[in-house]
Amino acid sequence: MKIIFSKFLHNIYYSFPIQLFILHWNKHLFVLLFWIILFLSVSQSFGVSYGIPLLFLDPEYVGHVNFLSFVIVGFSMGGFIMAWNMSFYVLNSYRFEFLASQVNPFVQFCWNNFIIPFSFVIVYIVQLVKFQHAEALLPAGKIVANVIALLCGNLLMIIVSSLFFVLFNHDVETFLAKLSDKAKTSLLGKKIHLDKLEFGTTSAAQWQVEKFIAFPFSIKTVRNADFYDKKLVAKVLSHHHRNAILFQCLAICGLLLLGKLMDNPYFRLPASSAIFLIFSVLVVFFSFLSFWFRTWRTVVVIVFFFILNILTQYDLVVYKHKLYGLNYSAQKISYNNEVINNAVHKPLVDADIIATKKILENWKKKMHDKYGETKPKMLFVNTAGGGLKAAYWTFYLLQQLENKTQQKLFDHTMLMTGASGGMIGAAYFRELYLQQATRPSVNYLDTTYLYNIGLDLLNGMATSIATNDIFYPWQSYSYGGYKYKKDRAYMFDKKLNENTNFVLSKLLLDYKQPETKAQIPMMILSATIINDQRFLFFSPQSISYLIKPYIKNSKGYVDDMSTDAIEFRRFFKTQGADSINFIDALRTNATYPYIMPAVYLPTTPEIKAMDAGIRENSGLAVSTRFYSVFKDWIDANTSGVVFLSFRVDNKLHDFTAQKKQTYLSELLSPVGSIFNNFILLQDYNSDVSLAYLENASSTDINVLNFNYDQTSKRKKASMSWHLTTDEKRDIKSAFYQKNNQLMLEKLNELLQ
Repeated sequence: MKIIFSKFLHNIYYSFPIQLFILHWNKHLFVLLFWIILFLSVSQSFGVSYGIPLLFLDPEYVGHVNFLSFVIVGFSMGGFIMAWNMSFYVLNSYRFEFLASQVNPFVQFCWNNFIIPFSFVIVYIVQLVKFQHAEALLPAGKIVANVIALLCGNLLMIIVSSLFFVLFNHDVETFLAKLSDKAKTSLLGKKIHLDKLEFGTTSAAQWQVEKFIAFPFSIKTVRNADFYDKKLVAKVLSHHHRNAILFQCLAICGLLLLGKLMDNPYFRLPASSAIFLIFSVLVVFFSFLSFWFRTWRTVVVIVFFFILNILTQYDLVVYKHKLYGLNYSAQKISYNNEVINNAVHKPLVDADIIATKKILENWKKKMHDKYGETKPKMLFVNTAGGGLKAAYWTFYLLQQLENKTQQKLFDHTMLMTGASGGMIGAAYFRELYLQQATRPSVNYLDTTYLYNIGLDLLNGMATSIATNDIFYPWQSYSYGGYKYKKDRAYMFDKKLNENTNFVLSKLLLDYKQPETKAQIPMMILSATIINDQRFLFFSPQSISYLIKPYIKNSKGYVDDMSTDAIEFRRFFKTQGADSINFIDALRTNATYPYIMPAVYLPTTPEIKAMDAGIRENSGLAVSTRFYSVFKDWIDANTSGVVFLSFRVDNKLHDFTAQKKQTYLSELLSPVGSIFNNFILLQDYNSDVSLAYLENASSTDINVLNFNYDQTSKRKKASMSWHLTTDEKRDIKSAFYQKNNQLMLEKLNELLQ
């Protein structure tokens, strides 16, 4: 019995599937990293706060999660599995020469290389069923249909790919059968040399394999191929390699074609499909490097990045995203402390203050004419970033608060500031409010608009990354008389315009008159210049008084204060700043690192702009600065100021005790603490500013925090440009939490 069991274990260990599995860990850990990420993602153990698992468990296509969306995800998953199999076959088939004697050797190889992909599919399906039953609350029939769709898409891709190799790959016997009789006799008698047929090396030791699974379900003993000339075997395998490489090249061409069609919504894949495609491309590139350079691949990669680093200095390789509407061919603007400091001076600041006071007077007149208030409450809306979650929460809050205050909220609002997604939701609401004044058909409180702002923005960007950006943005389009590259930023603009019916597709300058007349609140977008952490202010108004801390004293103005911001329209006036589209300013304000490309600006030295939240996420830094400049006017003409803070996190979150520290966590804790708490540091600074204003002001200052905070729940909406139906329900339910209802009561009291 012991001998039988020992032999059984021996056969298992030296079976082809087990040896292939071991080979992965032994030779190709880099490729296994992709599988590890996928396993962790579908099991909801990786990227949870960014919504990565939901991209696999709740994939959306053309606005719907349905049978077709799962077919597409399954098809792209099959593409990744086959790309992985092909790459592994090209790199390792020479270790298993017995394959050359098998019918359809590549199919046999894939059939035995099932352990990792089969395990992944099982884990994926289990997690999918659990999610759709417990969280998406779908009926059993719908869940079964989605699983079938996933499997059908997967099998379809695998079958199509396998057919290619069934038709064009041959074993040794078939290869010989296609030769002439004379050549066949020579080969079988080993009377001719096959040096010219050799492709690659077969000198590596063969991996011991004794059993393999023959398609479909029979276990066979490995057939020794020693009776074939080794160069003949090498020729057959090299023929397989060429076919695999050809197929991979055709697949990449297909990706490029898909990128050409991404303007069409039906060619924007679910984001999880794009992830599979990105991983497929990276695996293929890895196999190319390994195949052509073998043991030199690490050296080649190092040399490649060294050369790339040098070429980047001359703008020859790395793509740099340009802000649509700006002229990058004109002479670049000098960017240094002297130029920035000279851009603001007392006469300019005084003139801008006078112009803004006219807006304040128009606002006061509107309050008096509409409500009869001589000293109305002034509201500042400050909305924090957080992707589509923040946009949805902000828009929903504005609709609810406007409705619950008898539509007094927005009339009393003077200024809107903030970051990222929060400002997108605020901008959409403001535009609808503006339109309803002239278009009776527009009801800005209609839930249709809430549905629009919650539509997916990620699929288009992910498709662009997988089919365009990962290579090099190669498509161009014209805007304002200039040519720019299409990339994921272009797709973000396009999809946001489509979702909002293009109401935000207008020049930034188009808002100057409505703001001046106080028909809508002022809005200041504040991206971050990551070179020196200065604000980059986008506003149709001239706001030089915000460029440096404003101090009013007997001397009138202090010129030695740090200039920590620049005005986009003034600084880039000669570059065509007034031609910028408002939606591009919104996107620059929401440019989260890596998800969207940094915006390069035409300066010397070159500067880059990114998300406003890098400098200040809540918007309070800008609104308190505005209040400080106009404090005297506010004290004399209002009954106080209310700062409304819309957040997607809890400002007063508790410090939680960590598990026992490891050596690595102790080593990384200084950097990790700064990274994890930089928003908290911003909150501390904002509180200090508010305290100073309260002490200096003769009118009341109130701060009302409306938080989407679901800390008592197992999960909350992810910070992503995609939201599931369940996440949207969760966001809306947060409005009815006790703390937010208390804030609503206080707001109504203040507006009485």
